[in-house]
Amino acid sequence: MKRRSVLAVAMAGCGALGIWWLGGHGAGSDAVAPVAAHPPVAVNAAVPAVVVAPAANEKQASEAPDGDGLKRVPLPPVDTRAPAWISMAQARETGDERTPPIERSAPAEHPDAGLLADHDAYAAYELAQKQRLAAAYVQAAAPELSRLQADLERGREAGIPPEELARVAEKIRRIDQQRQAATAMLSK
Repeated sequence: MKRRSVLAVAMAGCGALGIWWLGGHGAGSDAVAPVAAHPPVAVNAAVPAVVVAPAANEKQASEAPDGDGLKRVPLPPVDTRAPAWISMAQARETGDERTPPIERSAPAEHPDAGLLADHDAYAAYELAQKQRLAAAYVQAAAPELSRLQADLERGREAGIPPEELARVAEKIRRIDQQRQAATAMLSK
């Protein structure tokens, strides 16, 4: 009997709490204002043009405040008149015009069945691939070596610590050593 009365009181309390919560936290309570919802907008609707605010000081935007040598660039303006999901849906479907183009490399060559069946022909195919790779390395290493040599000279003039200069010199030595090995492979 005692259990039933406790259960009935608990259920009545839960019911009263539910009515109070669903009814807006009390009959006369205006403490919580309703949240204004965005009007429904179609996904394919055009987003209004963005109003760009001029930068206050272009020099201030490009220089680092802490003198850390980093270049600061102003952020692109954000259109706050439309919900963010609209621009995200449009970018997903049509892409973002600010994205740089993707440069696709040439499709890889795959050997045909006849080439795979002949051991000597496949060995020649592999050698040709290795020689193309070595030629590409030799071609790319030359400008990189000259750039690193210039960096090393600028570092010496600027008074960079010898440990860091030695690291760059070692990098130059290894790239040159690999370039010489690639050149030797090409001459075979």
